[in-house]
Amino acid sequence: MNIVVCVKQVMLHDMADESKETGDSSREASRLVNNANDYYAVEEALKWKDRYGGTVTCLSMGPEKCQEQLREIAALGVDRIVLLSGRDFAGADTLTTSYTLAAGIRKLGGFQLVLTGEQSLDGETGQVGPSLAEQLGIVHVANVSEICSVHDDREMVVKRELEDREITIKLPLPALLCIRKHINQPRIPSVLGLMKAKTTQITVWGPDDLGIEPGRIGLSGSPTRVVGVYHPAGKERKANGEIVRYADNRQCAARILSKIGACDDKGTGVFT
Repeated sequence: MNIVVCVKQVMLHDMADESKETGDSSREASRLVNNANDYYAVEEALKWKDRYGGTVTCLSMGPEKCQEQLREIAALGVDRIVLLSGRDFAGADTLTTSYTLAAGIRKLGGFQLVLTGEQSLDGETGQVGPSLAEQLGIVHVANVSEICSVHDDREMVVKRELEDREITIKLPLPALLCIRKHINQPRIPSVLGLMKAKTTQITVWGPDDLGIEPGRIGLSGSPTRVVGVYHPAGKERKANGEIVRYADNRQCAARILSKIGACDDKGTGVFT
């Protein structure tokens, strides 16, 4: 099975806090790390490769400085790393990001499975995975908590985690899965892996390599954009919490409602 794993680089927390004050969320001038949620997708791909063979390709989009972080992924044992990089890609929203990644996956060719993390730790939209599946014209399942089995490279069975239950789904291949965190325990790179990663060849493709229209990528092709990132009222709000403990549930409810102004401590009042 040939698996493609999409990985994103996000700003470090201290840089993200600084961007909240300045309104600048550019990754060009920031220190970056691999999105923590994506490591679970990488581990899941490597597990299936170790069990049944095949290849694992890591695909990312970002500035060329992301090669440093991608070598950390290479140290885990992926077979190939491709970085989609270029000025024209900058400022992409989730729609143009999925469009660009789809072009990269088509150029790779011959895949049966695409894996992503459940969401990035910066935007936290969870939109790129499902949108990417639509761009590729394949089925997808989000919130995957377990990959149960694969049958003859034609179909697979997975478990999807919902708010109050877990469901089992059979789907045809090729497919895209958005992997839940804690589905596994991501491996630690070996010393040999770290040494090999230093000389790993990272393929870099730009817009011309993908044969896509400049007007459909980056900021110019994005129907949405981030105009600023900041705390409400210009600063982070902190509040003291209160734990409500009463033997009687009605007393608990009355106390909670009184705190939000719906009634008094005796439970008298109505919502308006």
